[in-house]
Amino acid sequence: MLETKKAAAKSRDLIEASTITRLLVVSFFVALSLGLIEGADIKLLATPFLPENIALLIMRALVLVLCVMILVGYFRKPAALILALIVFWPAYISLFAGGDVSAFWRDLALIGGLIMSASNGEKADAIEQAETETHHRVEVVTYTPDAKKADEPNDDGAYREDFNLARSV
Repeated sequence: MLETKKAAAKSRDLIEASTITRLLVVSFFVALSLGLIEGADIKLLATPFLPENIALLIMRALVLVLCVMILVGYFRKPAALILALIVFWPAYISLFAGGDVSAFWRDLALIGGLIMSASNGEKADAIEQAETETHHRVEVVTYTPDAKKADEPNDDGAYREDFNLARSV
């Protein structure tokens, strides 16, 4: 009983830590998509195909939608991987175009945190679901040692001959 409580507390801690990490990392990407902070130039992916203003708006909207998908848990891992690619590729391009190495490492660390929180989030969700299913499948079984089974013989010596034969072999 005590070990079950410890396991439940551990799983709750995992769920809370994963949720906090996910909120922290995704909040950076939300701020990036809203233009509140400077980070990877996400419009670089769409500028070869679209005008610069439209590319910026489409990529910001895409990043925001992916952030919501990660927070809600709707296709969390694919959304995290797509968001990681959207942020990594411009950071990688800008690094080789004479960009700042520290900005590249910042983006890389955030991508790592995003992927880690997305994968831990699935594990935490699985643990939470397993705990919920366990609580619903509780059976109460009572054991009475003095009660006789229906197929037990009333005579205690009915099988004594068989035991004696088995011992003699």
